[in-house]
Amino acid sequence: MGTFAQKMLLGSVCLSVIDLTLSPQTQAGAWPQPAGETEVIVSLAHSLAHRAFDPTGNAVSRGRFKKIETQIYVEHGLTNRLTLIGEAARSTDKVEAFNRQFTDNSFRRVELGARAYLFTWEETLYSLDAIAALNAASGGDDPAASQSGDMDYEVALSTGAPFKFWGLHGFNAERFAYRHRPGQRPSEASVDVTIGLKWGPDWITMLKSTTENSIGRTPSPRGPYWSSKAEFSVVHRLEPGFAIETSTFRTFLGRNVLKETGLKVAFWYGF
Repeated sequence: MGTFAQKMLLGSVCLSVIDLTLSPQTQAGAWPQPAGETEVIVSLAHSLAHRAFDPTGNAVSRGRFKKIETQIYVEHGLTNRLTLIGEAARSTDKVEAFNRQFTDNSFRRVELGARAYLFTWEETLYSLDAIAALNAASGGDDPAASQSGDMDYEVALSTGAPFKFWGLHGFNAERFAYRHRPGQRPSEASVDVTIGLKWGPDWITMLKSTTENSIGRTPSPRGPYWSSKAEFSVVHRLEPGFAIETSTFRTFLGRNVLKETGLKVAFWYGF
């Protein structure tokens, strides 16, 4: 990938839509929204990176990077089996290198798609996502980076199942995605694994792992890239239909990506 800004969120958080009652429909992203119901999540994330993983996977100093991103994510149940998905993001990226500072404040992307319920087998739900994404900002002059106007197309298989652990109700959800990036840009594959536990009627904790890899040959002189990130979240329901989430995330392993650490706060509203 080209610039620090383009690499920043390669292991980006895939927002799960989780109802604090842990109803089967809304425990996580695998579950469709009930017909006529809508979930809106507005989040603000702050990320820092003072080091980056080089082509050998070692963390090296390559300037300082800071990102502040605002994101709006919406799900709406068109039917009980089909959920519409939308997302938009804007961010301010700052890079300090060679005693100079560069700032980029841009509208980043718009994504639209749908999630279709497939079937349930032995208490595990299966669903399929199809998403089209429009990149609204340039990722730099690296030939593998996205440019303004580039389209991406993603298909993902998600699974989700409830469980019980030491008397606590919880869920696990997995998402296996392939993103096609037309042109000379490499495509990407990602795997998300989320485990959530309910602590009483108003609290949920979630632990999530995200791994993303470039696929095939890349025109970038730096070569292929991959990242492995972990996130821990706490969700608190303030009143029915409204909750707040706070989380922290960090990139632990990777190649040609930033070693980032960040915090996020999100507000969930269901109606």
